[in-house]
Amino acid sequence: MRLALIYIALFSLSVSSFAQKERKFIRNGNGEFQDGNFIESEIEYKKALDNLKEGEKSFEAEFNLGDAYYKQEKYEEAFNQFKSINQEDLSKEQKAILQHNIGNTYMAKKDIDNAIKSYKDALRNNPSDDETRYNLIAAMKMKQQQEDQEQNQDQNKDQNKDQDQNKDQNQDQQDQQKQDSDGDGIPDEKEKEDQNGKQNEQQDTDKDGKPDYQDEDSDNDGIPDKQEAGDNPNEPKDTDGDGTPDYRDTDSNNDGTPDSQEQKPDPNQISKEDAQRILNALNEDEKELQENMQKKKGKAVKSIEKNW
Repeated sequence: MRLALIYIALFSLSVSSFAQKERKFIRNGNGEFQDGNFIESEIEYKKALDNLKEGEKSFEAEFNLGDAYYKQEKYEEAFNQFKSINQEDLSKEQKAILQHNIGNTYMAKKDIDNAIKSYKDALRNNPSDDETRYNLIAAMKMKQQQEDQEQNQDQNKDQNKDQDQNKDQNQDQQDQQKQDSDGDGIPDEKEKEDQNGKQNEQQDTDKDGKPDYQDEDSDNDGIPDKQEAGDNPNEPKDTDGDGTPDYRDTDSNNDGTPDSQEQKPDPNQISKEDAQRILNALNEDEKELQENMQKKKGKAVKSIEKNW
């Protein structure tokens, strides 16, 4: 971004000694500035201002002093120096370059809104200044990027807030699902469901005054809910597919005989079919053993009978 120095215009020879000293210090300051000696240029511009008559102003010395501050990254000093310049007697061109540099100082201070205002003021005084127009466009793009970033941050905050809320809700649901007051493996939330799937804490299948979620045998058929629930208590078993799970169904296989009157297999007892299969296998092994022994001893071995 451009920082414009003001150079002394040619004057007539009839000038006072004060004016001569002022111009000399300004020229010295400009030379130091062009050589990159910004501290030395600051000193020279201050000398120029010190050699002014009482009540006299020097736009060149005041303006260039602000530039010297800016180059030293003394942005507050530069800003205050530029803002202290009285603009009443300035030409439009002088107002334009002053507002341009004030805009640059605002940008250095990360104050984009006021920088945009200053660049616009500069262009009102000098609409043909392409560099100020470029700075204005750059500042407006930065402003748009800043707004987009803030909007994205707000959206991210809202998304994070929604995620946290969903996480809390999911955790609550999981906690509810984990609750099992009667220890039958079926979650309380499932046992509180009525036939329509709605939550009803007073759901009491056997009408014994104890709600299902607190009753280990909800249908009072003598078979614990834990046994009738099946392999997946979260979705209790429904043998006859009538929509009523076995733990609430007094005739779970719909054979006309109440579950309480049917003999339920002992899960720890081996079935008759499995026992026969084992017996057959043992008999085969025994037969093979006898044949081997007959070959070795030349006589038969009495078979062993198994009773199951």
